[in-house]
Amino acid sequence: MTSKTTKRVEGKSNPATRDSEFVPSEERFGSAGSPQIDGKPLVLLQVNCRSILNTILEIWNLVETHNPDVTIGTESWLKEEIKNAEMLRDDYSTFRRDRCTRGGGVFMCVKNYIDYREIWADDDFEMIAIEVRGRDPKFP
Repeated sequence: MTSKTTKRVEGKSNPATRDSEFVPSEERFGSAGSPQIDGKPLVLLQVNCRSILNTILEIWNLVETHNPDVTIGTESWLKEEIKNAEMLRDDYSTFRRDRCTRGGGVFMCVKNYIDYREIWADDDFEMIAIEVRGRDPKFP
């Protein structure tokens, strides 16, 4: 068993150390030079799905509530025959690495208006890496 260590900054509440508590958008902040889209911080949502087909309503609710620019999912348990359109929203571009056996699998969904490029993918590993460049000029 591993222990969880958190560091507190005196006089400030650290949103990253709160357990199961929603952090309002006005409390989100990044360091200078952090990725931004139209002057707003890039919002990421990471979810351990433990079978996206069994938790799709909860995941859709999280996406609707937080409106992330990028959604990252682990333990998707997807198989090649399940198409993106069957479970993911069409206002995102989706990258997947499914595991051929039970369990595993990762995916990444990026809002269509974001300019990005996939920088690393390997069919032997359940890993995906992208570079976010900003707003795609094709979208107003």
